[in-house]
Amino acid sequence: MFRRRSEKTLRIGLLVPFQGADAIWGPSCQYSAVLAAAELNERGGILGRQIELLAADAGGSPEAVVERARQLVEKDGANVLVGVHLSSVRLALSREFSGRIPYVFAPLYEGGIEGSDVFAIGEVPERQFSGPARWMMETLKAKRWFLIGNDYVWPRASHRWMKRFVEENGGEIVGEEYVGIGQEETGHLVDMIEQANPDVVFQSLVGSECIPFNRTFAERGLAGRILRFSGAIEENTLLAIGEENTENLYCAAGYFSALQTPENLRFLKRYRDAFGITAPVQGVLSEACYEALQFLGALAARAGTFWLADLAGAMEGLSFSSARGVTTVRNGVACGPTFLARADGAQFEVLQRFG
Repeated sequence: MFRRRSEKTLRIGLLVPFQGADAIWGPSCQYSAVLAAAELNERGGILGRQIELLAADAGGSPEAVVERARQLVEKDGANVLVGVHLSSVRLALSREFSGRIPYVFAPLYEGGIEGSDVFAIGEVPERQFSGPARWMMETLKAKRWFLIGNDYVWPRASHRWMKRFVEENGGEIVGEEYVGIGQEETGHLVDMIEQANPDVVFQSLVGSECIPFNRTFAERGLAGRILRFSGAIEENTLLAIGEENTENLYCAAGYFSALQTPENLRFLKRYRDAFGITAPVQGVLSEACYEALQFLGALAARAGTFWLADLAGAMEGLSFSSARGVTTVRNGVACGPTFLARADGAQFEVLQRFG
């Protein structure tokens, strides 16, 4: 795939969603990828090759996304794939492109790697939730947990981890329920939660799936007495839920736009200078898109080549910088800082850093 070392450009196939539940963060991802590509190109590109972004919609059925990605690779000449999308799509892409092309999967995910040519750099449940969940159990006395999520691989794996963690730390699971993506009616979930009366509802709903549930939850008057804890509500989703519906809503993530760190303040300044103050708000999924390109640059520089085997061999121990700070790959897992935040109206307030 990469024999033609004389090529002037590196074509990166960018797979971000523009339909479906995760489309709510698609524009933010696209903007952050453009910024990352521009920064890398200003520094000479990756291994001397200027980046050219090629985009395709990663929303919809996994089969449809695979076909769009195939067009990027076989027709448009993409050399690398970078994706911020659902794990169900990742599994399909991994099967299709295993051994053919490097594929960077950037967002939080359930853990596990389908092959050495899939470079997953997002938070796994243990990294994402250990510190925040312990903080909620100890500080907020959240002992009784109700788990809700969409019915696919990431929510189910996250719930398995959370159930074990809660029970090992003296808590109790008082309910668990899943809904299919696109099932807009969530009143029955609120009914079940109200009857179970937990201390906290752990949500593994994704993207726009979070909106009707959290609105109904607050409208029912439950927000004042039952905590909510999410691993996937980012800034675009929080805005859509509405500030009147976010009381006692917490989120654990590897990035928040509200971070007051030197790295994030520089990132946001560059972002606003490039696109203006009306550009889509940045959140953990879109920052992951920016991070993916920075990771790819660092990985290729360490390997000195784009050959899959060399890239895979260069990943362990690699450190790379992004808007949230420095991340280092240890035992195949990208280990960067994670944070717990509380919704303050339509914005997040960062409470704690872990790692």
